[in-house]
Amino acid sequence: MIRAVMLIKSGGRVPKAVSLANELKRMAHVSDAYAVFGRFDVVAYFQGDDVKQVFEAVSRATKLSGIMTTETLIEGQGNKDADEYERGPFS
Repeated sequence: MIRAVMLIKSGGRVPKAVSLANELKRMAHVSDAYAVFGRFDVVAYFQGDDVKQVFEAVSRATKLSGIMTTETLIEGQGNKDADEYERGPFS
């Protein structure tokens, strides 16, 4: 399984961010999404069987209305060898 985190700027308006997070939650391969305060407005968590599946889901998400910019962090394959891997934020 491959996981990714997408940080999204949607313009800073809370109702817009909440609506966008709810829309993301309905998408395939999005395990969670919610509005946040700070530099970004929404954070979305993705997971898939392989990098291609996650990449396709992330690509679909970036086309949603209301997204200004995104920064996506995709899990590195080497992390699975770490002792603490199973206790990460996606567990």
